[in-house]
Amino acid sequence: MENKSTVIVRIYFEYGASVKDQSFWKRLWNNSLGEFLLKKARESNIEQANIFIAKSGYLNYKNISYNISELPALKNPACLELIDNENKINQFLKLNKDLLKQAKIILVQPSSEILFT
Repeated sequence: MENKSTVIVRIYFEYGASVKDQSFWKRLWNNSLGEFLLKKARESNIEQANIFIAKSGYLNYKNISYNISELPALKNPACLELIDNENKINQFLKLNKDLLKQAKIILVQPSSEILFT
């Protein structure tokens, strides 16, 4: 029986986090972990995906980082939020587990049904 309940997963990482083990050119031009995971979510046909860049915050007990310029500091917190059914979310997490080692993952499972869509 397929699980149809909607879940939200939030993947927290530093804005400057990069994808490991890529070719020289990919490391040079397209190395953002957030953007890479966003594209992987699209390829996995995840219903909804959003990247949020914190105005200020911290990860892993580090100092507070403030986003006060056009480009956030590399240590500034960022979040990729994915929304879909539990099976698809779990499949995405398993498929990308090596990329997610440098991230903190929070799974939110709404306890009530959505009344309006």
